[in-house]
Amino acid sequence: MSKRKHEEQELPFVALMDTMTNVVGVLIIVLVMVGLSVSNVVKTVLSDLPPVTKEELAEIRENAKSLPKLPTPEQLEEQKKKAETDLKKILEDLKTVDVSDLESKMKSMDLDEYKKQLELRKKEREAQKAATDKLQAEVERLKALLDQTPVYQPPPPKYVRLPNPRPYPEKPNETRVLVAKQGVLSFNQPKFMQPILDGMEKVKSQLEYQRVEYPIFAKLMEKILGANATKAWPEIAPLVNRMQIEHAAETYKVLAEGGITPNKQILEAIADLSIPTRSTMPVVAAAIVSASKGSTADWVKLDPSRDPATPIIKATASGGKITFGWGAKTAEVKANPKDVLDYFVKDLAKLKGIEDASKARTVYDMTRIVSLLQRAATNPLLTGSYTFEPDFQPTLAYIRLALKPKGGGGETVEALKQPNSAFIRLMRDVKADPNGVVLFQVMPDAFDAYLEARQVADEVGVSATWDFLAKLDLAVNLTTYEIQRLEPAPVRKPTPAGTAPVGIAPPKKTLD
Repeated sequence: MSKRKHEEQELPFVALMDTMTNVVGVLIIVLVMVGLSVSNVVKTVLSDLPPVTKEELAEIRENAKSLPKLPTPEQLEEQKKKAETDLKKILEDLKTVDVSDLESKMKSMDLDEYKKQLELRKKEREAQKAATDKLQAEVERLKALLDQTPVYQPPPPKYVRLPNPRPYPEKPNETRVLVAKQGVLSFNQPKFMQPILDGMEKVKSQLEYQRVEYPIFAKLMEKILGANATKAWPEIAPLVNRMQIEHAAETYKVLAEGGITPNKQILEAIADLSIPTRSTMPVVAAAIVSASKGSTADWVKLDPSRDPATPIIKATASGGKITFGWGAKTAEVKANPKDVLDYFVKDLAKLKGIEDASKARTVYDMTRIVSLLQRAATNPLLTGSYTFEPDFQPTLAYIRLALKPKGGGGETVEALKQPNSAFIRLMRDVKADPNGVVLFQVMPDAFDAYLEARQVADEVGVSATWDFLAKLDLAVNLTTYEIQRLEPAPVRKPTPAGTAPVGIAPPKKTLD
């Protein structure tokens, strides 16, 4: 039994040896086959190679010498050992790095605080996103509007002319053309005013003061004379139709302050003397007061002569007497206030050409003129294309007429360019007048309309110029009829003695 058991144990080893023998045999056969195949491949490669000359072989060998030498296995092993050594050193250095600061920071981190900051940043990002979305929507809206915007078409060309400055006529018959954005409206002041002046001329005697009352002038009188106003009024009132009450009151004051008792006769004489001397009543009164005190220099300065070599007024004093001369007429008086005053009032004022000289001047009743003009303003034959109303200013010695254009009174830009339009007919009338001039007065927003109207005027060949007009309303001064001022006129600042007044003259009008 034991022998059989031993044989059973050896059988697997024998089978293993047989198997290995077979494997080795197979491998040998494979190697032989591979060797034969490699040999055939080498022969095939060698047979396919092109023949090489000696020169080519030498060149190949030279090129091979220039190739870098590959490290030997020993050198590769040394490089490997060196790299392992460096790696170990780096690992050792990493172990010694101080990470305590980082660890402390990690320990100090508050997770809740970072969560809050994260939420805050999230809200900020959402807000920025909303703003960005809003801007993007606005961009899209603007793009849509831009797509809908029509293509710009330039306006039609405008008439442009180069200015040609020329002298203005010495006595121009000026026709004003008011230019608004809608069109033009003409205004010839002489033609407009002539019917009004003709009507006033027919009744001018009725425009004088028929009765004068103190209350109308009370404010003016009291401002000049103070408490003496009511006392002076009876002496001043008779001059209301020929002199300004303001000047008469100032004359009364000058005489009273100079020691002369004013009365109606003296005031009338001074009024008459002011005409030939071309001076105001207060100036003449001051010269008489100075002469009554022995100084005739102020009186001599009032000489109306154009030629200094032949004075009209002369005065010399000697031996307690004064010899006055007016032209060829002379008079010698005693140098005392009474006789000097008598010379001016009783002698000089009675000379022919001086006596009643102030009566040639007429000062009209403002209330009567205003009433007449108000009635005239209702007459459509007088007003034409304008309405007007009297405008009284207390400091002015004349009435102003405030004019306003009537609706539809002018012509549009399109209408004025039509053949035989009212504007063209007006331009032809102006051209026919040797002194005719057209003054275009242009509103700030109406320059385009002016260019159209000016082109028509230039085609007709009329003389013209232009300036700006703040508003269409006009004001015309009725200076032909002097009225009484109810407030003193503005006083000019006196210039220092020995200096001439300095003024800048306005630019002269020119045709363009």
